[in-house]
Amino acid sequence: MLLLGAGKTKIELPEILFPIETYNGVHDDLYARAILLQSGISFLIVSFDVTSLRSYAIDRFRSEAAKAAGIPQDHIWLCVSHTFSAPHLRSEEALTREGGEIAHKNQILFDSMSNAMIDAIRQAKASMEPVKLTFGHAFCQVNVNRDMYTINGWWLGADDLGESDKTVPFIRFDSTDGQPKAVIYSYDVQSSIMDHSKGTDGYGKVTGDLVGAASRFIESQYGESFVALFLLGAAGDQAPLFKADHNIPLRDGSFERNDIGDEGFSLVNALGKKLGAQTVQAMERATQSFEPVPASLYCGSVTCPGQKIAPNLKDIHPTRSYRFESDQEHEITFSIFTMGHIALIGLAPELSSTTAIDIKKDSPYLLTMIVTMVNGGDKYMPEQTAYDRITYEAMNSKFAQGSAELLADRILGTLKSIQKEEAR
Repeated sequence: MLLLGAGKTKIELPEILFPIETYNGVHDDLYARAILLQSGISFLIVSFDVTSLRSYAIDRFRSEAAKAAGIPQDHIWLCVSHTFSAPHLRSEEALTREGGEIAHKNQILFDSMSNAMIDAIRQAKASMEPVKLTFGHAFCQVNVNRDMYTINGWWLGADDLGESDKTVPFIRFDSTDGQPKAVIYSYDVQSSIMDHSKGTDGYGKVTGDLVGAASRFIESQYGESFVALFLLGAAGDQAPLFKADHNIPLRDGSFERNDIGDEGFSLVNALGKKLGAQTVQAMERATQSFEPVPASLYCGSVTCPGQKIAPNLKDIHPTRSYRFESDQEHEITFSIFTMGHIALIGLAPELSSTTAIDIKKDSPYLLTMIVTMVNGGDKYMPEQTAYDRITYEAMNSKFAQGSAELLADRILGTLKSIQKEEAR
């Protein structure tokens, strides 16, 4: 029997918090969403509408989540929607160095995220019931490869010819009487439409951005208690199709910067609703399903070669010549949740869409989700071509060329071994 519970709670951002970083208010609310699954084992996914999570927050939140859900910590994935327009939890070094008002506001944000998470988990636990599932893929063209060729070298922009996965894998859960309960969906995109964009007052507004709008739309179609939980795909080199603050490449290789300010929220609404609507349409057409089977959770690791990152990001710019310097190796861990024909792969590095496409193509499972920034973030792990092109992601990575391919091979080998074991 497959049991599921789902919950969502607003992350409260009181007025005393503002201004914080470059924000002076909230355009649309941020949420913590939780889905608790039980089928032989218990498995909890929590997603925050924030950019990333610090290691100290992950340790504390996982401990709190384990207590609230009554499950082991290693059965918990803490994830982010990766909106670029949300205040960040500060590093421990910054808190020690700056203290005062910065530390006070950080504590407010930390507590608000923690409270929202615990409440969402409690809702999920209280709403556990038998469910049936269907799964499939939507198709949506609201992302674009952000690595763009210029006469001075590759840089951040929009390359309509660049590789980009347009599929939206999803798992829909309905109660046994047919009432929709929740959906888990994923897409390769950074929610960065409003990134760096400023209003007339010189400040930005907090927003869940593209994914926030998509999840709100999906939830509006199925009722107040329905939860649409987004899992970040391989978005390391994927941007929204349009951005409020954007660069237009000129003939001489320079860029013309344009920021449409608050008008950018019309883009958030349009692209977010498109992603949400395409997902809903596919959910309604979905027919693939299977009888409930026991779920499994596996862990794996791979050691990848390392390289040095420029100490100052301002030193990273379009270039045709760059010296990649070797550094210490890095052990990367990943976890795989399987149930029937479905496999969810969770890891911390931000992969490129190409890597995820290759894994999905050779995966023995009918639906494979590659979920990045799970239980932390390790920045970019680009595919081999990115190093040849000297892209932003390649220069700003602690992983040397070939790392993504090593990881992909290890994941695929593990998936095939798991399926053989489960088939016995």
